Amino acid sequence: MEDKIMDRVARQLEKANFAGYVELLNRPWKLFWMNFLAGTARGLGTAVGMTAVFALVVFILINLLKSFVQVPILGAYIAQLVEFVNAAVNR
Repeated sequence: MEDKIMDRVARQLEKANFAGYVELLNRPWKLFWMNFLAGTARGLGTAVGMTAVFALVVFILINLLKSFVQVPILGAYIAQLVEFVNAAVNR
């Protein structure tokens, strides 16, 4: 009976890759390096993803503004706003 339990525990530990986990605990620099690489990849992926999303949002907003500028009332308001900003910057 105890042999069956031990076999089951051994199989579960093999499924969980317990030996690999123990190896990482015995080699802390390898664990640090793997976590560093994983964090760097996660950060890079986040930066690239957010850049793509923001570029898409800016592209959509620019195209929306082009269509709004053609509206007479809103176009004149935006033109005044641009002139105001340019005058404030050039002071």
